[in-house]
Amino acid sequence: MLHAAAGLLAVLVASRAFATEPPVPMPPAAALMALAFPGWREHAGHLQTVTLPQLPGGARAHAGWLEGANLVLAEAGPVLRFDDTHLTLVAGLVPAGADGKPAAVQLTPMALAAYRFERREGSWRLAGGQDIFAFRGFSGSARLRAVALSGRHKAVAVEYGSCFEAYCGSWLALYEMDKDAVRHQPAVELALSGQNVDAAADCARRLQPLVKAPVQPGGRDKPVHNDGATAGSHDCYAITGSWEVGPAGDLLIHYQGAISRADEHAAVAIDQRQVLRYGNGRYRAVSGFNPVPAI
Repeated sequence: MLHAAAGLLAVLVASRAFATEPPVPMPPAAALMALAFPGWREHAGHLQTVTLPQLPGGARAHAGWLEGANLVLAEAGPVLRFDDTHLTLVAGLVPAGADGKPAAVQLTPMALAAYRFERREGSWRLAGGQDIFAFRGFSGSARLRAVALSGRHKAVAVEYGSCFEAYCGSWLALYEMDKDAVRHQPAVELALSGQNVDAAADCARRLQPLVKAPVQPGGRDKPVHNDGATAGSHDCYAITGSWEVGPAGDLLIHYQGAISRADEHAAVAIDQRQVLRYGNGRYRAVSGFNPVPAI
């Protein structure tokens, strides 16, 4: 009897020793923003001052931004978790005036900044300061979300778009991250969609019946209807793309729409799939192609 009780006690002790602790809850992005930006709260304190290093290409290449101190509106982005003690918060920064309103023009990109956190003594603490790793977007705007790449690699996806003289486009960039750093060069950057249905008076007609209504990637400005363009001297197109990262880590893109080439005129349907494969920090096309014309 004593031997049986001793054996049962040994089993209980061993099971407790090998029992896995419950995972540490993911802190909300707002709580991390408050650690990175003093005074920041979910509905207040978004006007902050950040210091920018020397900008690639100079300040003229980044409309609305200055080297040195900048007033910004800081918005919470995705949180990427690497293990129970390391995570990174991505914040979107937009130039602002002293009145707390955005000071962005159409060509002003959003600044993307990474803040690294470590969990020590039961609480999350800021471990790595501001790391502005990219300027992407228009009018200070871009859509951000966390994605899993091949294997254990993680990244933030950035989608942005705009229009100029009725030529509209949207783009996708993926930036890989680990618990210690962010790669400043994107793993991939590509055109996701484009349309110029309103750029010339004949485009809507040439694309019918394949395109019944203009596609509007990234918004659209006032239609131009360039009646001075020589008929047939320009391409007309309306193409949209959707994407996902597959289970094996491939980047899968599906393009749909139509294009009317200047030298052929007849509209051709677009239903193109492209596969890009990850390796050595980059995505490279292994099948298909991107049918979106350069804008």
